[in-house]
Amino acid sequence: MVLHGAMCDLRPMNRTLLFLLILSPWMAVAQPLDGTAALSRARAAYQETRYSDALTHVDSALAVNEAVPGGYKLRGDIKQRLLDMHGALLDYVRAEKVDDSDARLFVSRSAIHVTEGRVKEAVRDADRAIALDPKDADAWYNRACANYIGQNMDGALRDLDRSLDLRPNDANALLLRGVVHGALYHDREGLADLEAALALDARIAGGLMSLAVQLFEAKRYEEAILKFTEVIEGSTTELMEAHYYRADCHYALEDKDAACKDWRAAGELGDKDAQFIVRNYCNTDADKIPRKPQKQRKSVIEF
Repeated sequence: MVLHGAMCDLRPMNRTLLFLLILSPWMAVAQPLDGTAALSRARAAYQETRYSDALTHVDSALAVNEAVPGGYKLRGDIKQRLLDMHGALLDYVRAEKVDDSDARLFVSRSAIHVTEGRVKEAVRDADRAIALDPKDADAWYNRACANYIGQNMDGALRDLDRSLDLRPNDANALLLRGVVHGALYHDREGLADLEAALALDARIAGGLMSLAVQLFEAKRYEEAILKFTEVIEGSTTELMEAHYYRADCHYALEDKDAACKDWRAAGELGDKDAQFIVRNYCNTDADKIPRKPQKQRKSVIEF
């Protein structure tokens, strides 16, 4: 190509200008130094349940800025998902020092206290969350869980009513309310809630077993047998209890052979009451169990 006009100046340019031109593409995409970019990546990874990645990103954000808004709260949530409850609690304490006006912080911390059975602490944090945001359904649910663990069934029921007013299709809240109704011997209400929970989530943990137990308690033995059979066919953690209760249903229906088959299965799995029944009833000609053990209502709610 022919160049017209002035000749190109091929002399080296000023070193400072050269440095700025080289640096400028990086400057254009440089990340803010306040940790917010890393925190955004952490939140995205957390939402995608990539908890290890989320932890790496939030650590980076906090290394840049310990006061990055929501940083310690998010790291506590991530650690809770990773079952590092002690680490999560430490981060929630740090988060509270940065910002004690976040209702979700106290919801998260109350969940750990519930999981670890600290009723007073769970109620206290749930109360703080409710005071900051009375429309947070999780806060009411967590307080209900704490009251249930503490055997305050009336309080748990009130909290669950409020939680379900705010979020009607919460399968977990319906399941717990069904169990609470069962503990209060409100069988009709309990069965309705358990059936509603299972309609929303057929695989909800403990749902089928809770429904079967309440059918048994309501003396609806044939229906209970069907549900206990479903539990036995699909569970690995509730087999012993399901066999025991199904045996009790057969016993109530005066079917000794079927009852003893299930009690033997429960006994082989380690149930001491079933072993007593096998020795003193199944292995004899007795028509009734002498001093039959009284099972308490089985709660299969796990926190």
